[in-house]
Formats: sequence, structure tokens, C-alpha cells
Amino acid sequence: MVVILGWKSSPIGRSSLLKSICNLSKKLIAESSIKLSDVNLIIHAGVYRRNFRTEPAFASHVQGELGLKCKALSQESEHCFSFDVSDGSCSPYVALNSAKHMLKIKSGGYALITIGDERPNAQSYWPYQPISCVMLVALEGDGARLISTTFDSKAFETTAVISTVFDGTKSANVIGQYSPVEQEITTQNEMFIGETNWLSGRHMHEFLTMYSQGLTKLHQINDNSGKSVTATWM
Repeated sequence: MVVILGWKSSPIGRSSLLKSICNLSKKLIAESSIKLSDVNLIIHAGVYRRNFRTEPAFASHVQGELGLKCKALSQESEHCFSFDVSDGSCSPYVALNSAKHMLKIKSGGYALITIGDERPNAQSYWPYQPISCVMLVALEGDGARLISTTFDSKAFETTAVISTVFDGTKSANVIGQYSPVEQEITTQNEMFIGETNWLSGRHMHEFLTMYSQGLTKLHQINDNSGKSVTATWM
């Protein structure tokens, strides 16, 4: 079980993903009962980054921008471990599960989970209005409690995976063509199911907003590739 002690979200707009994430993170920590130095884990969940970069981890950029324990390593130094996870729209729950296990290594720690995507370049088709979402997570405390997650890959279709291709007419890498899956937002048996074509940040923003209003404790994300994850909260 993992607990979201607090969260914030905002449309990225014309800002960069890094600036948006760090601004939200600073506000979230400032409104919490902990100090930034209490965070010893940063996990970023998302798919798209500027210029299609995969390394170094986006979470390490967040750590550097926040100035969090960016010091030479020694036996006495404080550490913050930062890394990325990417599993399509299901990425937020991969990050939450990762935090659950890693926070057990050192008791009393806190994790900052950042979620978001940005347009890789101007040449790529970009029908999204991405939302950045940050969550302060711990194993104990008051807040939304993630009880269980079930990942299902039975309907996974490799041809539906969004890829990167080189477009000779544009002399640039672009997001490959794909067929969006039309699916309406539904709440079935108190389970919230967002649109298949939403990005990760939008999925968590919409669900956490409904959870905060007491409208649902069940969440399902259906990725465009056919994968899905179902989560139970308390």
C-alpha cells in the first residue's frame, strides 16, 4: 500500500515540461508538512520528451533543477535516487508500485512522483493538451491509499504502439502514424475510465479530481496499445 499525501496538477501550456513539473513540485512541498530534503526518491512517468530524448532520466533533471541532494557521494552523504518509468498511459501506476517497493528500503522516506509529456518537436503531429501532475508519496500518512493494481496485457497489440520514425520530407524524427481508439469517458460501477487517447498526466489529474470529490475509488486506464491497468483506492 502506498499513500498520496498531496498532489498538484496543471496544464503545461507554453511552459516546458521541466519548468511545469518543478514549479508544481515546489508548491506541493511548500504546502506539505515536510522539507524538500526529506524526499529521497524521484520517479518520472511519461512517454514523450523534447527531441525524443531517453537519457539521462528526466527525473534526474527534476532533481538537479530542485537542487535536491546533488552532492558528491560518500558514506555520510544524503542520497536521492531518481529514475524514469515508461509504460504508455499505464506509467503512473508503474511509478506508484515502484515507489511502494523502494520506500521500504529506508523507513520514513518520501517519494516525489512526477507525471507528464511534452511535444518532442515542431515537426511531430501533436493533438494533445498535456497536463503535468506531481504527487508526494509515502508508505504511511493521511491521503489517498492505493490498495491494489492489476495490469492486463492480453489485448496488447504491437501494431498499435506509437513509434518514432524519420520523415525525410521534414528531415526530422517524428511521431509515427497511428489510429487513435475512440472511447468515451465513463464511470461504470463507480469505476472511472478516461479516454484511451489521454496522456498519463491527464489520466491522473482527472481521476484524482474525482477521487477528491468522493465520486470514485476505482480507476482504469486503457492504453492505446491495448494494455490496461485497474487500480483500487481507499
